[in-house]
Amino acid sequence: MISAQNQVKGRITNIQSGEAMSLVTIQAGDHTVVSAVTNHGVKGLALKANDSVTAVVKSTEAMLIKDGGAQIKISARNLFKGQVESIDKGEAMGFVKVSAGSLHLGAAITRQSLDEMQLAAGTPVTVAIKATEVMLIKE
Repeated sequence: MISAQNQVKGRITNIQSGEAMSLVTIQAGDHTVVSAVTNHGVKGLALKANDSVTAVVKSTEAMLIKDGGAQIKISARNLFKGQVESIDKGEAMGFVKVSAGSLHLGAAITRQSLDEMQLAAGTPVTVAIKATEVMLIKE
């Protein structure tokens, strides 16, 4: 059991190794997830193509882009277009659940951002997650 809200099961399709880090590409249904993992981590988990893994991301590491921002250039490798499913508003923080096809992702954002973005159920958004924030669990 793990507390991270965002868990995506898939299979490794590619591992691109560099000097210290590797980019691990996972296919999860019709979605692709990229994780930046140290080479030590790849070796320690004995990761290889076709392995079953779960990509895990804390909701505090997910960013939201309100669609209509198509002009935005962003370095995050993982972009999932969807729509707001539900919102829980707290005094300082809010939790936004997003439906992106077969994926259901959560983003914890400040209440100020939530109010400024004027998010509501059905609002089109893109969930952006940097590859360095994606942890892998080998099945």
